[in-house]
Amino acid sequence: MLSDHTGLKPPVFFEAWDIMNGIRRAQFGGDVLSPIFFLPLVDPRPLESQFDMNHANSPFGFTPIDPLLPDPLEDPLRPIRAVEHLLYEQCSTISNIYYTLVVQSVSRTLPDQGNIAGVGRLDANFLTVLAKSPGLGTSAVQVLFRQHNVIGQPSTWTPGGASGSYFFMDSLQNGNNSTLNILSFQQGFLDDRLTVSVGKMHPNQFFLLNFYANDEARQFLNGSFDGNSVFQPAQGTYSPGIVTQMIPCDDIYINAAIFDIADYPGDSFQNFNEGLYWAGFEIGWTPNWLGSFSRYNVTIGTTNAGNQSYSGYGDVTGIKQNNSMIGFLGQQQMSDWFGVFVEYGLGESTGVVAQQELSAGVSIVRPFGRPDDDLGIAYAWTKPNNVYGNEPVGSDPQSASVLETFYRLQVTNTVQFSPDMQVSFNPASGDGSPVVALALRLKMQC
Repeated sequence: MLSDHTGLKPPVFFEAWDIMNGIRRAQFGGDVLSPIFFLPLVDPRPLESQFDMNHANSPFGFTPIDPLLPDPLEDPLRPIRAVEHLLYEQCSTISNIYYTLVVQSVSRTLPDQGNIAGVGRLDANFLTVLAKSPGLGTSAVQVLFRQHNVIGQPSTWTPGGASGSYFFMDSLQNGNNSTLNILSFQQGFLDDRLTVSVGKMHPNQFFLLNFYANDEARQFLNGSFDGNSVFQPAQGTYSPGIVTQMIPCDDIYINAAIFDIADYPGDSFQNFNEGLYWAGFEIGWTPNWLGSFSRYNVTIGTTNAGNQSYSGYGDVTGIKQNNSMIGFLGQQQMSDWFGVFVEYGLGESTGVVAQQELSAGVSIVRPFGRPDDDLGIAYAWTKPNNVYGNEPVGSDPQSASVLETFYRLQVTNTVQFSPDMQVSFNPASGDGSPVVALALRLKMQC
């Protein structure tokens, strides 16, 4: 959320839940971009703006941070943060640039598979507010660029595939490539009660968005907590689409969209005419329970893409099968330090990746009195649609489950360090014993 542009250096893009009105809470819950105070690009720029090297105490746009140690990277990052402030003041552009490194090891692997690898990812996000017109709404452009590297293993190596687990155990991983993940334009109407976005986006931005598990760079690594397997193949990739978001009344939002899912992040719309689509509808409720974040939603989806046509995996023309799915996600901040979520998805028995998936977790902020740390614990149970691994051909797919926990420590203003552990139960390959994946994650925020 965005704060007043004037008189605030560095800018802090945050709005407290208990001071939002019902419209603002619904916009936040529906991930509707509607800044209250912001100097649009078309307005005159402040003449006093300059390249100011003093903005270096904390990353751009962050609230004051309470780190464990002094920040040795403050001076080297000073020029980058000065540029970010200048872009904000002169170009109405919010930037979010960071690098994440994960080193992950699995307790056992299949023959000829390594058991440890590093994954590095650079994220560069830019959001430019073009205009904010009274009676109309916000016009904005959003861009997300990513660069991925797998270190120590082939680019196709994944901890789940190497160990025979059903689960995607490192959501950062995407081979060795550079991708333009988001390139979208949003136009608001009726003072942003209605917005329309078009371009390359991620369905999970608008459907079953779990605020406790939507960022693998600082929250859970396992893909089952960031989205829902029942809603694959659409929900796990960046695709061309059009999204409509509506705020009909206080505390209620409605998102509707259709995506062409033959493209994946590394594509440039070359598969646009293959005819694979996913369409979704979500209605959400954002009450002010307990004076803290509350969000409950029901999501319905339909697709003609079978799970073998998941973007980036095999033939993108794939298997066309009409399938539908429904999901529920509840999120509740119980106090200023404790939040919970529960999610369930149900799909048809063919086509989509899973018939059912249930997950639940907790987020404990301020553990041990550390205001910028976080402790997360979550569990997921999945009933896949297809057999995987060495299950006997013709047998019913066996269910699988995973437990994950992490602790995120704010080491300096720039660096977060997170040990992470996952236990995958009932893997269908190998000797069938649980697979333990241990990871160390380092995030550097520019």
